[in-house]
Amino acid sequence: MSRPAIVSAVVLVRLAGLGWLAAGLSQAAEVRRQPAAQPPQAAVAVAKSPQQEEAAALCEDKSLAELIALLGDERFHFRQAAEDKLHQLLHAAPSDQPNEVAVICFDTYQNQPDPEIRLRARAVLADFASTLWSPECFLGVATAPDPSFDEDGKLKTRLKITKLMARSPADLAGVRAEDSLRGIDAIEFADANATKQFTAHLAEKKPGDKVTLHLEHEGKANDVIVTLGCKPRAKKRDENGNSIALTPAQCLREYLAFKEGRSPNRPQ
Repeated sequence: MSRPAIVSAVVLVRLAGLGWLAAGLSQAAEVRRQPAAQPPQAAVAVAKSPQQEEAAALCEDKSLAELIALLGDERFHFRQAAEDKLHQLLHAAPSDQPNEVAVICFDTYQNQPDPEIRLRARAVLADFASTLWSPECFLGVATAPDPSFDEDGKLKTRLKITKLMARSPADLAGVRAEDSLRGIDAIEFADANATKQFTAHLAEKKPGDKVTLHLEHEGKANDVIVTLGCKPRAKKRDENGNSIALTPAQCLREYLAFKEGRSPNRPQ
């Protein structure tokens, strides 16, 4: 091989080596730019302390009155365990009966002088108001006065059913729009106070109660028994029309206003 050829071969080998070196350095830099793989995080189990375990075990067999008393215990973990147990019992209570936990917590909140006990009873009430408090009973009709005269010329009052909500308790029971409502249960409408009588009677009822509607359709009398449902809560909306969820504090204010007689009706 001639000398020029040898020189050319050496130059090519060196250039190739520089290229491999540059590629290797580039790959190394790329590896350094990438974040290092993190080891998988182990699940962290939050274990209760011996004091918390002791307090929880103690609260298992306590009566409601004893749990209320423990809300003011000088030991924090006993106070917290008693409140946790009240929340648990609150949600375990039968839905078709008055909730005894809510009843005793409301009485405690109203009458207990210890501020710590009142504060914790209030927290349980907020839970009840925002998750378990049944709204006003619901029939599902809108009415308007419909006065007329009987054969003797005497004024008789009826309520015309002007609107019937689809799938409402009244609709499911067979009530029809444009029916005339002559009375409800033992009440027969006889004067201009029919609307007031009707709404006052329903206000005394609760979801699940049955009422008998005395109806008239095209001159034919008919009685319909309706099982009252729960009235849907009207959703609060912002300026753009988007629904706004009520906070537990807002629900509690509504609940207390009703229970304390500052609001005559349950939330609409």
